[in-house]
Amino acid sequence: MEEVPTRNVDITSPFWSKVRDGSRKKTVPALVKAQKESGHWDCLKWKEGHQPQPHPFWDSDVYKATEAACYFLITNPEDDDDGAMTRDVEEAVDNVRAAQHPDGYINSYYTVRGIEGRWTNLRDMHELYCLGHLLETTVAYETLRAGTDRSGRLLEPAMRAVRHVDSVFGPEPSKKRGYPGHEEIEIGLLRLHELTKDPLPLKLARYFILERGARDEKGEIYFDKEAWARGNDPANWDSFEMRPTYRRPRDYAYHQADVPLVDATELKGHAVRAMYLLTAATDLVRLTGDAGLNTALDKLWRDMVDRKMYVTGGLGAVRQWEGFGHARALPDAEEDGCGCYAETCATFGMIGWCRRMLRLRLVGEYADVMEAGLYNGFLGAVGLDRESFYYENPLRTFTGRPKERSRWFQVACCPPNVAKLLGDLGAFVFGVGDGGDGRVVAVHLYIGSTLRVPGSDAVVHVTTKAPWSGEVEVKWTGSVALALRIPGWADGYTLTGAGPAEVRNGYLYLPEAKDGKVGIVFGLKPRLMYANTKTGKNEICVMRGPLVYCIEDVDNDNIDIDNVALVTAPLRDRAPMKVLDDEVVPVIARGRGLRNTDSSKLYDDKPWVRGEERDLVFIPYYARANRGGNGGMRVWCFRD
Repeated sequence: MEEVPTRNVDITSPFWSKVRDGSRKKTVPALVKAQKESGHWDCLKWKEGHQPQPHPFWDSDVYKATEAACYFLITNPEDDDDGAMTRDVEEAVDNVRAAQHPDGYINSYYTVRGIEGRWTNLRDMHELYCLGHLLETTVAYETLRAGTDRSGRLLEPAMRAVRHVDSVFGPEPSKKRGYPGHEEIEIGLLRLHELTKDPLPLKLARYFILERGARDEKGEIYFDKEAWARGNDPANWDSFEMRPTYRRPRDYAYHQADVPLVDATELKGHAVRAMYLLTAATDLVRLTGDAGLNTALDKLWRDMVDRKMYVTGGLGAVRQWEGFGHARALPDAEEDGCGCYAETCATFGMIGWCRRMLRLRLVGEYADVMEAGLYNGFLGAVGLDRESFYYENPLRTFTGRPKERSRWFQVACCPPNVAKLLGDLGAFVFGVGDGGDGRVVAVHLYIGSTLRVPGSDAVVHVTTKAPWSGEVEVKWTGSVALALRIPGWADGYTLTGAGPAEVRNGYLYLPEAKDGKVGIVFGLKPRLMYANTKTGKNEICVMRGPLVYCIEDVDNDNIDIDNVALVTAPLRDRAPMKVLDDEVVPVIARGRGLRNTDSSKLYDDKPWVRGEERDLVFIPYYARANRGGNGGMRVWCFRD
């Protein structure tokens, strides 16, 4: 399916409009303010004697904040009343143009620390990663400035940088056969290719994706060779630079470089890096038809969904390497063994991968997973104040140890990604393609919105009160065929106003018609969810539609949230309530508190003492930790 340009979609949903308004008015300005105060924003203008000196990936923080601002200027230009957002964007572009070296190289860290060190440590440094974010920002900026006198201001330095990278890396004997330690440039290159139709970014992206993990006759990969060139023995643990995040020397699964991607059968290593690689690889399959990569993507998708993903759409069970652990080993709390990490950027990356998989083939499961990540693991990573953020997103916190969101991080990759996705949200809602039924508009996410169908004079309006209601109305002018996703959580559906319809791969296909309206009601009620027995969880959790719910001490007096059990009785909705200024629909479950007969003993031959059965209040997981409290929160509860 085709990419739906952000500018073609107006978000009208009361729920998501409020979220996006907060991101536009608070999150993006807060990002830029924090970057200016911390020195990140001016990293490309660094001069001798200035403090602080640039960090290896500060450049990317600036690029991502700029990209997010571009999306909001594309979709809501009228809201930049004082021109501050526009000035920030143009200042960032000016800084890029001024900082670029004559040969096209651009990176603040090596410009400051010594240009002679550039391209000597792809494994640990982030030169290609940062450049990838510059390329993504270029696509957003050039989309914003298309047809104006500012068009090309960022494309020119971006293409110079790409040509420089091509002069350094590749399979040719005169070039380094390297690839990035942290994937991202592959996404930027492919987006740039689709914007410009220039074959060079496609060639480079294909090289980086397919070369990764290739071994020579000694069994070494490129990271080994560059380590030897730096005077380091990659197999010597005592001198090894990556000890904090590797399990052992040469643990290249951390970078998804232990085997070529076409040979990979399970997700390993750093979760964000994996999602970025798979996002780019999916685009490459769509553009080139690579059958080997396509097969690998299907295997890795199943590994993620069936064995490695939290119910919230979170990814990464192991804190040490911020990534994947063993199959179905998914601890809930940061204190549980190796910890629950579930980095915000990993869910952001997973949502992006789902979007690419939907362009490759229209399968409802891809949109189901995208929706789960969006409403839960992603949305809860930003506070309802829209100015505070989580880096990690555990499913359980303990009484006396609240987990509060932070205003900023020294490693600040997560906050700009939140703003990026919310700015570009319209591009995730729909897909458009040409099918046997004519121009097909696929509705992936039920978010109130208006789509001006690309390549057509048709306009599609989606009206819904989702996520609180399962009622949806779709109206259109002009001629379109529709593919309406049937959510995996729906307890059946009722379609009105339509003729013959066919269900294929989780979508309800309606033939081409002119100027029409259909209604669809998805059964939406609270439900209990059970984990696979192989997870070791004899626990249950509460969901309602796409929303995962949690229990907090704020709403439940006189019970120990750390030791609460649910009865497998019917759930019921409670009247809407406010969490700060946001209205949510709580769910009431029946349950009780548990306690040990003798809490001083680790083991006892006496059973737990069960409290009286009572009503327990659950709220959406995304709304957690916004009202104070003692810190007690959990998604999964004991099963009584």
